[in-house]
Amino acid sequence: MRGMAIVIVLLFIGSILALSGSVSAAEGGVHIEGPTWAATETKVKYRVYIDEPFEKYKCTMLLAGRNLTGAEPLNEVTKTSTNGSFEFEVTTPKVPQTVYISFKLYGINGDKIRIFERKISLYVLRPLPIKVKLKNPNEYDIQNVELKFYVDGDYIGNMLVDKVKANSTKSVTYNWLPQNLQEGKHTLRIEIATPGIVFGNGKNIYSYQFYYGKPPSYDYIYYSSVGILVVLAVMLVFTYLSRKGRKTMAAPKWRK
Repeated sequence: MRGMAIVIVLLFIGSILALSGSVSAAEGGVHIEGPTWAATETKVKYRVYIDEPFEKYKCTMLLAGRNLTGAEPLNEVTKTSTNGSFEFEVTTPKVPQTVYISFKLYGINGDKIRIFERKISLYVLRPLPIKVKLKNPNEYDIQNVELKFYVDGDYIGNMLVDKVKANSTKSVTYNWLPQNLQEGKHTLRIEIATPGIVFGNGKNIYSYQFYYGKPPSYDYIYYSSVGILVVLAVMLVFTYLSRKGRKTMAAPKWRK
């Protein structure tokens, strides 16, 4: 139903969303915890720590990518610690891409320094906003409305709407970060888990089909059809003229 106003849009609408992909890597006693997938212009956090004991610790972080417009920090960040644990915050860029985050951790004992270098990849994607219009037909407000989202039968996440007022409708947006979604047609299903709230069709479940990626082009079919029609039209005209010419042409007179 068009009136449901549930639309899959391939353009970015800025907002922070829950991230499902994360890294928890340990190499040489150095641990890195944080997301591996993130939306554009989103703040994410990383925790870096080391098991090996030192008197002092220092850690630097540096971002690299093909277009870091909107990303932060753009310069190298240095932090010190007495327990070997560090936290860094990263703002992803506006342009979808792979961002490489380099960490360099220093363990210091007196005048001796050990250096540990690690690099991780952060895949920055443009989220797909799912717009939903909720309806509360009751005479009282309903709070904490939970929505659950499924794509092709697989659960992709949920959201909590703080309140839908009595006898009113409310539009909300769930920003979904598709991971490893294949190009083609997919089915989105949305369920309202909170009693009393419905969609515009009066039900608490709604399904919607969408196409992910670049839709196939059927222009060649159109142009091929036009071309065939033109050729047929020309052939018919020539056939008609040739027949008409044979009927109206005067018979030749032969001299004796």
